[in-house]
Amino acid sequence: MADINNKITNKFIINNKLNNNNNQLHKLIQTIKTKKTKKQKTKQYSKTTSKKHSRTTSKKLKTKKYSKLSNKQNKYIIVIPSYNRPELIQQKTLSLLKKHTIKSSHIVIFVANREQYDLYKSKIPKQLYNKLIIGVKGLKNQRNYISNYYPEGTHIVQMDDDLEKIVQLNVENGKKTIEPISNLDTFIKKAFLLCQTNNIFLWGVYPLANSHFMTNTITTDLRFIVGPMWGMINRHHPDLELTIDEKENTERTLQYWSMDGKVLRFNNIGIETKYYKNKGGMQNEGKNRKEEALKSVQYLHNKYPTITKLHLGKKSGVPELKLIRHKA
Repeated sequence: MADINNKITNKFIINNKLNNNNNQLHKLIQTIKTKKTKKQKTKQYSKTTSKKHSRTTSKKLKTKKYSKLSNKQNKYIIVIPSYNRPELIQQKTLSLLKKHTIKSSHIVIFVANREQYDLYKSKIPKQLYNKLIIGVKGLKNQRNYISNYYPEGTHIVQMDDDLEKIVQLNVENGKKTIEPISNLDTFIKKAFLLCQTNNIFLWGVYPLANSHFMTNTITTDLRFIVGPMWGMINRHHPDLELTIDEKENTERTLQYWSMDGKVLRFNNIGIETKYYKNKGGMQNEGKNRKEEALKSVQYLHNKYPTITKLHLGKKSGVPELKLIRHKA
């Protein structure tokens, strides 16, 4: 009997001469047959897909491994990096999340140092968030720290601390209107599910809350993933480390596109925030943000010349980098 058991455990090879009246063993055989069938189907699928992806790089293979990791979870966290804005974060993003019934257990605030930790701890009611974590100073540094802080495969939504509205587009009888997003929790879970099923690791929303420009589409080509609200399936990869503070959201979009060949954007979901205006945050660093933006767009254009072009004529005077749209 010991020999028979050994054969059963050795890649499910079953001796057909076993006593069929043994009910327990019969059940085991049926289970093994089911597993074999699934395995055969998987092999057939693998043979079919391997012809299409015979030139897949090791980087892409590694990407698929991360995707399987993230498939096992339906949880997410909302991370808010913040600096010198303990009041504003309550009035804006934390208030918005509470309004949309997001559980505080999802919410983590990252601050720059112990002094900031004590400030936020004393100012923000504990029921509004789950954890307050000391990271590092500087936006790019904090973004990199957050990614390294969490395991690969973690579903992370990052939000700015001054987010005012999250809206959705409605189209009825050819007329477009916007209204507050109906269910933020469901939307976030849907975003990560679409990422998983399409082997995408970065998703975002339309950069404005404007029904005229928003469309009822979800795209995977090269489009800007704006910084105030976005999600990622976490990976620890040197090519995804940010190198600039100003235009870090543009750099991240280009990094993910270069690695994965697609980014997910919901053009029917928009946000409202005051870009470059609220006190605290990067405004508190005393830098000339327009000068820093110019340096950043020139740097990124030099790094990604075939998929970007400079745009220096905006009314705001802030230099921008346009992305040359490529289909996924």
